[in-house]
Amino acid sequence: MNASHNPLTQEAPAEDPDAGYFERETVEQLLRDRDSLWHTLFAQSRDGVVVLDQNGRVYEANPRFAETLGHTMEEIYQLHVWDWAYEYTADDLLEMIHCIDADGHHFETRQMRKDGSVVEIELSNSRTIFRGQKLIFCICRDITERKEVERRIRILATTDTLTGAANRAEFSRRLNDAIARAHATGTPLGLVMFDLDLFKQINDTHGHDAGDAVLRGVIEVVREQVREEDVVGRWGGEEFLLLLSGADLSETLRAAERLRAGIEARHFDAAGSVTASFGAVVLADDEGFDALIKRADMALYRAKLAGRNCVES
Repeated sequence: MNASHNPLTQEAPAEDPDAGYFERETVEQLLRDRDSLWHTLFAQSRDGVVVLDQNGRVYEANPRFAETLGHTMEEIYQLHVWDWAYEYTADDLLEMIHCIDADGHHFETRQMRKDGSVVEIELSNSRTIFRGQKLIFCICRDITERKEVERRIRILATTDTLTGAANRAEFSRRLNDAIARAHATGTPLGLVMFDLDLFKQINDTHGHDAGDAVLRGVIEVVREQVREEDVVGRWGGEEFLLLLSGADLSETLRAAERLRAGIEARHFDAAGSVTASFGAVVLADDEGFDALIKRADMALYRAKLAGRNCVES
């Protein structure tokens, strides 16, 4: 065998002195390309992204986050998280930052824009360590429009569209809940049932538009006279119910009388003066929904028999 072709005796080819340089250049270029890719994704994300240091100061943010809060990028880098967090103090937020782990949290919150307006935010955060420093990585999705749509759907599902009072299903739900709480806590619960006297004549004489205006006006009177926590519902047609949590019989009767006087004093543009009759009751021991409604209805019936425009219990 020719020695020149013997692989055991053949000398290894000389090392290329430039090979290591080109390999390092290739690796560094790949890292630069990867960094550029992630920076592009960060900058162009449709969600706001902000990175906080452990003191709550902005470490990094993308343009979408600045736009959501109405700040310039230069302004964003001067902010701490409590400058936009609407529901928490600086101490609360520093404690939250301290407790965030690698798994992070996902929740809905509100953030304040530069102009003082508030946006609804779906927030995901997690902790990371970068160059020995603890950072909090936050993804902020603006859900203001979605929350408004949900609010409108909820209103449509729970509200009488003509008067704005709770509809029958929603009032029933809230009354059932109130009955359960009253029995559990031993607190009183008042219920007033009322309807408009001779309402059919209003519709027949002045038309249904006038009748609708009267119904809306009656609810305006109710809202002027009752507490914020009281619940008014349209039970059907011209009949309404008023839920008075914590009210005993004397308080319930006084509330009903205020409504009676308020409706009588109100001038309705098309129909003129209108009156209503009222039945006022309070929840009895061990009484349920149906029995309470029936007693209110019977009290209302007695008010009608007594000549209308009065309160009976």
